Amino acid sequence: MQLTEAYVGEPVALSVEVAELLPLAVEEAGINDPAELYERFVSWTWIEAGER
Repeated sequence: MQLTEAYVGEPVALSVEVAELLPLAVEEAGINDPAELYERFVSWTWIEAGER
């Protein structure tokens, strides 16, 4: 929610920020499937932007 608010009107910048956090997500959450990582950490950024 905080990221969404911080990047209002900037969906590309939000996606870049979240994508940069993917290695940390792999390490901390133990998720190694690229499709699951994309779904959980990147795809929602475009859904949120489209709903505004």
